[in-house]
Amino acid sequence: MDLVLSSLHVPADFNRYDSIPEVEVIARLDRWKDAVVGTLQELDTRLQQEHANLSLKERADIVFAVSVFDGDDAWVSPHSRRLATHILSRFEEQPLPLIVQMLQHNIKPVFRANPHPSINLETGRKLVRPAGGPMASQDFYDNQLWKDRPGVANAVLWCVRHLPSDAYDELWHLVIPPIMALLDDYEARYKLMGVRIASVMLENITSSILKRTGIDSLLLASFNRAFTVLDRPETPLILPAAISASLALIISTTQVGSAARFDQLCGLLGDGIIGSIWPYASDRLPALLASIEALPPVVEALGVGCARYLKVLVAQLTHPLVPLEYGNAPPATLQIASLRALCAVMHACPERMSHWKGTILNGVARCWVGSSDKEVKLELKNVCRGLAVACPSVLQEEYPRFIATDAEMFRDLCTSQ
Repeated sequence: MDLVLSSLHVPADFNRYDSIPEVEVIARLDRWKDAVVGTLQELDTRLQQEHANLSLKERADIVFAVSVFDGDDAWVSPHSRRLATHILSRFEEQPLPLIVQMLQHNIKPVFRANPHPSINLETGRKLVRPAGGPMASQDFYDNQLWKDRPGVANAVLWCVRHLPSDAYDELWHLVIPPIMALLDDYEARYKLMGVRIASVMLENITSSILKRTGIDSLLLASFNRAFTVLDRPETPLILPAAISASLALIISTTQVGSAARFDQLCGLLGDGIIGSIWPYASDRLPALLASIEALPPVVEALGVGCARYLKVLVAQLTHPLVPLEYGNAPPATLQIASLRALCAVMHACPERMSHWKGTILNGVARCWVGSSDKEVKLELKNVCRGLAVACPSVLQEEYPRFIATDAEMFRDLCTSQ
């Protein structure tokens, strides 16, 4: 069994697969990737006969080795992932002892050489001050031996997915260090995995352990740092994931109507999305689109508190509705996302829409005239409906003027209430 599992160790060269210039190295890795299918099939066959007699250590070693293929990484093929999922399904019943074994003896040793400077590794609590002094963060990034085990993040994710909610108190010191190591890594792909794993964890734990250990503030700061990933292939995934995780964390750890919740939501919208993403995303469409698509739940949570940001929100969300310089049309995907976010803003702050109705209708009307996309047109009508609810005066004033100007052009837009 040990020989089979050792052949499943992912070669470290896969960490640089997308940037490898040597054709022979790529060919070697691809051959290994193809051969893994046969190894997993052999393992599956042996488990049919030996599963009931496996020790706890053997079961943990198998799950640790196989879970690295439960993802969409460079070393995973559709066939190997299907086999890995099938094999892992054998170990999902009563997994707690198995998870403890994996965290303690398979995962912890991988990350031991690079301890997170802000975490007490014995308790999983936030340290009062970073261990190692001012250069602790730099030391944290030196000689990252855990990166020699590609796929270890998938193993951490498997553990978090299957860990019972009432076990976190006991295993906090084993769960938090690898999550924070991934979250605070400088490479976007590891940061993305950290956000994903933390998001799964947040679905299953109570706020008390986050606040009691101080990890809530560390997580929020880490999610905020993810907002700076604006021009990487992972950007369209990491920005909405980090925004969603931040929102979930804030909702979990603050009281409804409290000043703390209001301040943190304002930080997410004002300092995070508006302050950290939008000023640098004008020429980075994937970043801009991802942030706008993630905006409606944040606006809904903040509610009327969005009023302080209406000037920039309305300006940003109406800007993609009109042709850009030199007559280039903005992408329909960005227009659709902007219109949906605009509806969320109008629903959150209906009392303030009378001040912005002219700006909104200017963008909507120009987009209506210039667009032939059916989904864009549908969202434009939704905005007009939403504006009529928030600001009924448009039904007597602005909409009749549009129809009087060109009834054939604007009737469908303005009479869809």
